[in-house]
Amino acid sequence: MSSLINAADDTARIAGSLTKIVGSHTLGIGGEFMRQTHNFVLNNGGTGAFNFNAGFTSSQWPANPSGGSGWASFLLGDAASGSSLSSSSPTASEQLYSALYFNDDWKMTKRLTLNLGIRWERDGPWTERFNRMAYFQPNTLNPVLQQAGLSYPGALGVVASSTRSSRYGINPDNHQFSPRVGLAYQLFSKTVIRTGYGFFWIPNSLTFSDAPDENAVNSSYTSFASSINGGVTPYDTLTNPFPSGIVQPPGHNAQLVQQALLGQSINVSFPNSPYGYVQQWIFDIQQQVGNGTLVDVAYAASKGTHLVMPSFLTPLDQLPDQYLKLGTQLTQSVPNPFYGIIQTGSLSGPTVEAGQLLTPYPQYSAVGSAQWNLGVSNYQSLQVKFQQRFAKAGTIGVAYTVSKLLSNTDSLDTWLESGGVAGIQDANNLRGEVSLASFDVPQRLVASYVVDLPVGKDRKFLPNLSGVANVMIGGWGLEGITTFQRGFPIGLTTAENLTNSFGGGSRPNVTPGCIKGVSGSAEQRLGQWFNTSCFSQPPAFTLGDESRTDPTIRTDGISNFDVSLFKNFKFASEGRYALQFRSEFFNIFNTPQFGYPGQTFGTPQFGQVTSQINNPRLIQFALRFSF
Repeated sequence: MSSLINAADDTARIAGSLTKIVGSHTLGIGGEFMRQTHNFVLNNGGTGAFNFNAGFTSSQWPANPSGGSGWASFLLGDAASGSSLSSSSPTASEQLYSALYFNDDWKMTKRLTLNLGIRWERDGPWTERFNRMAYFQPNTLNPVLQQAGLSYPGALGVVASSTRSSRYGINPDNHQFSPRVGLAYQLFSKTVIRTGYGFFWIPNSLTFSDAPDENAVNSSYTSFASSINGGVTPYDTLTNPFPSGIVQPPGHNAQLVQQALLGQSINVSFPNSPYGYVQQWIFDIQQQVGNGTLVDVAYAASKGTHLVMPSFLTPLDQLPDQYLKLGTQLTQSVPNPFYGIIQTGSLSGPTVEAGQLLTPYPQYSAVGSAQWNLGVSNYQSLQVKFQQRFAKAGTIGVAYTVSKLLSNTDSLDTWLESGGVAGIQDANNLRGEVSLASFDVPQRLVASYVVDLPVGKDRKFLPNLSGVANVMIGGWGLEGITTFQRGFPIGLTTAENLTNSFGGGSRPNVTPGCIKGVSGSAEQRLGQWFNTSCFSQPPAFTLGDESRTDPTIRTDGISNFDVSLFKNFKFASEGRYALQFRSEFFNIFNTPQFGYPGQTFGTPQFGQVTSQINNPRLIQFALRFSF
């Protein structure tokens, strides 16, 4: 087994700005240029894992096997299966970023200020020093198959070649203009209205799946073939597991790319992929009450367009929905038109499932876009904030948000999320995949406070206290943060994917009128967090009618109290030196927050909660000396 990870990243940036005040206008202009390099190689796939059974050493194998020994098969070196060997080329990637901006802060009157601005930027895309990047032409007939007399769309090409002169796998967008506008108006002496709108492009550097090191031409896999005649006789053996040599990454070789990647699962660039952007707007009213109270009420929203969707969750070659009605005909074996053309993989045999030939690009086992920007999101919220400042005793603040977030994509790094994120079932109907986002939080309340306890010298109670008594009783303070938050919606799947959609997902069906909620406290519902009887396995060759996330069942929410009690000691009359003792209690009431319930229908854990995701009560003490 072998493992190699090596990375060297550099960023060079030059930027400048100029500000000039002209009457009631404060004008600003500036720009920047940035060059980012990403030199990378990764080989972390284990090689040398082999499995042995009694097959090749049993008599009358495989028709009527008798006897045999896995240990004997091992001694002969006849493995039943083995891991592939992965090879990756070191890549030298680069992204160039340019931007210009202009803004005007215009104080129209004593009460009204306008903020106007526009930004232009050109972000990337990626290039590779030796042009080792492939791209996909979805509507072009595959040239390798054309030579064999077959007409199937879906052709691969390489950048900086006769089919694409550009060094970019994705077409640059020179129209990335971002307008911004803001307004602040003093309606009354203690009332201010603020509103604004902004347009923001999503940086390409966030989507490393489009980087050259992720491109299909810079990695390869050499398969281990235990047998080529149905397991009757061994083919590759332990003494020489890869007798035909190690398959090298095709690199910048258009003919080799087209041939080598046939039949494989590919993840490459689509030149016409749109660039993602987010629009944000807000309307806010702030009201001061008296000398120390502030009330702030705001409506805030955003809309995401052309958001990145992880390619492994959104197959571009999923079987079109209209073919599902063919039922068992989809799984029948039919002559493989690619037999003899595709040399390795599941599409190299003499037969193939009929449904495979009905997919958009049947010559590939899977097709994903490195930057498939077809995701959408919509966020709406009402945000209320209250803040009270006391002259001597401290501050209390309360913030409450009620919101709703809809989307059909959630995260690029799904493996980092404790409960995962809801996936796509039907890539042919992305509008139908829009649901509550996996991270939708309908309500959140946070209260924070810093309060000097009114006991001790010069305070409300016992103001004349002095000496040791004041040292022990006076000068104490209390601070803390209290958080209440509703849980996240849950996305459900099925243990068996019977859709036969060639790449699509599977979700359960919902019994009409069934109440999914279960009464009782969180502790009482651990064995059945929701009504599992409301769900059923969809019949074969159909898609489940459960939404991407269920709007009626959620994970456990947050109910947390963090409290700190502190005491200040001052030395010398000037107060130059001070000592603070702190006792801090995190989750002081030891309230558990339970993890996700089982989300896979058809497993014993479906609907059961078996984990806790927050920390128990933690207590710590500290001393801080200030001088």
